[in-house]
Amino acid sequence: MLFEPVSGNVTLRDRVVQDILQKLDSGELLAGQRLPPEREMALQFNVSRTTVRDALRTLAALGVVSIEHGRGIFVRAGEGVALGQALWTPLVLENQTVSHLFEVRKSLESAAAGWAARRASKTERVELMRIISTIRAEMADSGDAELDVIAVADEEFHSAVLRASHNPVASRIMFNLLDVLAQARRQSLSIPGRAWRSVLEHQTIAEAIVAGQAAEAEQRMLTHLQGVEQEILKHLGQGCEGEK
Repeated sequence: MLFEPVSGNVTLRDRVVQDILQKLDSGELLAGQRLPPEREMALQFNVSRTTVRDALRTLAALGVVSIEHGRGIFVRAGEGVALGQALWTPLVLENQTVSHLFEVRKSLESAAAGWAARRASKTERVELMRIISTIRAEMADSGDAELDVIAVADEEFHSAVLRASHNPVASRIMFNLLDVLAQARRQSLSIPGRAWRSVLEHQTIAEAIVAGQAAEAEQRMLTHLQGVEQEILKHLGQGCEGEK
């Protein structure tokens, strides 16, 4: 059997991803090798097919595997695999890696917000405001909202900005990076008060984009991402102190 059942404190999806990456590093998995079907992998890992599917989606975003419909799941070759291993999400828990990843986010997403203000269609501008109003209504009705709901809305907003930027290169880079950053983004949204601040900051960004204010949209996105980064780093620092 290629894989063993997973367990531990991290999520099952993360353990599946980690196990596959370790087997790549050790040579047990080779470039071009076809992985077992989802159902078989789920049995070997002793997890649900949904967990396996989420893990494979993450690995595909990292450039480690290629999911070819009708053919199967294959290990990719080349430098992309090494880059994917370097970007693996558990590294996000290290302060230095958070800073490095946010350097990329701040540069690309701030620019994307400015491009969106210049290039977004009327439909795309309406969609940005719809995303904001939907999550605000959800949070107002319940007094709060489930972390999963907030995380989906957060991803939906940032993805909408990227699409509205009409820069396919930046969008492709950031879509992959946002998937890799899922753990850090969820962590930031779990910090008390951060989710509501993010919603309000998203609204100011959307309003600048809708108004066609490129410089203002860029600055507001930068301010938003700086705040998220600082709160994650502060949260990580407190966690480290608590472990001593």
